[in-house]
Amino acid sequence: MSRTQTGELRVGSERLHARDAVFVYDETDRHLSSIVAAYFADASNSAPLSTDEVVAWTRARVGHAALFHRTLRRVPLDLDLPSWVPDPTMSVREHVTLVPDVRTWDDARARIAEITSARIDPTRPPWELQVMDGVDGVPSMPGPTTLVVLKFHHSVGDGVATRALEQRMFGTDPAPIIRFEEAGTLSTAVRTVGAIVAQPVRFVAGLRRARTAKAQLAASVAAGAIHQPDAVRPATRFNRDIRSVLTFHLVPIPMAEVLAAKAAAPQRVTINDLLLTTVAGALAAYLADHDETPESSLAAMVPMSMRGVADWDSANRLSQMVVDLHTDIADPLARLAAIKQSAGRAKQRTADPVVLRADRLVETAPALLLRAAGWARAQRRFDGADTVPLCNTTISNVPPVTDELVFCGMPIRRAVGALPILDGDGLRHLITSQGEEIVLAFTTSAAMMPDPEHYGELLLRSFRTLAAALAAQGVAARAGS
Repeated sequence: MSRTQTGELRVGSERLHARDAVFVYDETDRHLSSIVAAYFADASNSAPLSTDEVVAWTRARVGHAALFHRTLRRVPLDLDLPSWVPDPTMSVREHVTLVPDVRTWDDARARIAEITSARIDPTRPPWELQVMDGVDGVPSMPGPTTLVVLKFHHSVGDGVATRALEQRMFGTDPAPIIRFEEAGTLSTAVRTVGAIVAQPVRFVAGLRRARTAKAQLAASVAAGAIHQPDAVRPATRFNRDIRSVLTFHLVPIPMAEVLAAKAAAPQRVTINDLLLTTVAGALAAYLADHDETPESSLAAMVPMSMRGVADWDSANRLSQMVVDLHTDIADPLARLAAIKQSAGRAKQRTADPVVLRADRLVETAPALLLRAAGWARAQRRFDGADTVPLCNTTISNVPPVTDELVFCGMPIRRAVGALPILDGDGLRHLITSQGEEIVLAFTTSAAMMPDPEHYGELLLRSFRTLAAALAAQGVAARAGS
């Protein structure tokens, strides 16, 4: 895909990068690979929408990205990585839905959960847009709200890429003219044959480089230069097989409170440090309320953008950090200090050149091996396990949303995301910010968390307890100086 100087969007064939293909090979009905973003538009001064209006708006915007016009084509027997190929027959109307009879926030939450839980059809361009108009009772929204839910396959890009896409889709710039380039079946066949011949050589060379890098990594760990995360963590109720439908929930927090807490900290902390500590406190309190306090600390998988860190040319440029949540520390200030240190060590490890070299093995792995690895991961069962590898939950914090997004003339006041839950990872958090608030969205299931409203209260209480402790510490420090 490329944009020309004349404002054209050229849509041609493109082989997936191995890091993106992993999201194709890993996907099963119990391990979805999709990104779901929900946009909340202020409909207070707008007339009800029609399907034709929504389709017309979408048709005028899909020229902003090739993902709307390409279909995934897998190579027979997965002898090579899949490719995106142009689909000039794509019908916008088949990808867009104006959902009827969604009038309350509970109705909308249930619909977002349903969208998040459904697998994307791999036989057509991997995206959909669903609109719920005139929804009442949305938390912290001034009146009736129009919700726009955009969903696409994770192999297309990550959360940072989503921010760039939404700025174009919900912006005011006209979409470029679309020009399709012919998909070359002959060139694809030639490339596949070349991959079959060259891939083993590349993989062997990659194995050698990875072996050297891992030896260097072990030496750095032994010398204390790199901190290795714990290999296992105690399993909780959220680290079981998924046995009921996904549920979706929001906890808005005023940005002014978050910034005040950050300013009150005696040492520099990030908003991410504060929110990791918030989730840690709520998770520890929730398990304690159910008499399920684990024997040792829990940990979170925290995606880290590798932009500016590594020279990856994949659409997904994220690495998965493991951050100790120190749920075994009761004092919120001590927990914040410990999490800050753990997050810093995780970032240092993730960005270390030796770790990056070891991580490049995936780039040379044959497609068949990537597929086999995905199949093996899908076979793992978690019911009855005493421990889980590396982490217990996911906490993703994506870049802030611009305040200038518009849908059908309505200003967008909030953008949030919903993460599919997975076997072994049944409580997942996604943090977004826009304007005067930060929103902590979490997904789980009723079987694992029958009382999500209580968990939402614990999240808010955890944050405000931490903020109050920081403020009191600041007052005490000023009084003693």
